Amino acid sequence: MAVTSDQIRAMLNRPKGLLTETIEEYISIRTEEVDKVARDDSYLVDGTYAVTTAQKEVAIKNLVSVDCLTVLIDTLPSQFNKADDARFYDRRFQYQIDVFRKRAEEALALISEKGGRAFSIDSTASRIVE
Repeated sequence: MAVTSDQIRAMLNRPKGLLTETIEEYISIRTEEVDKVARDDSYLVDGTYAVTTAQKEVAIKNLVSVDCLTVLIDTLPSQFNKADDARFYDRRFQYQIDVFRKRAEEALALISEKGGRAFSIDSTASRIVE
């Protein structure tokens, strides 16, 4: 199952002024980003810590939601006539963007490769007396 623009709209409560093309572009950008930072399973002994497709999709949805909320905040004045309405929605969107940003950071941390891979063998000098 791939991330769709309808899923993003549902997460954001179907806001006005958000184009499908904008959502789809952000989905393609964030999919590439998530695929790039997700750890691969080439060094896993078993599938316990493998990144699942569902985990990637959660990260993509949260990142795209942050992007779409940023677009909505930037285009908000064109959607409302009264300044009071704009301020109310701006606060609401700002709260939502903070929540989605936190979720996106947590989702990326869950799937990302931390600091690369390292293999090290520690050995000590032995004292052999003949």
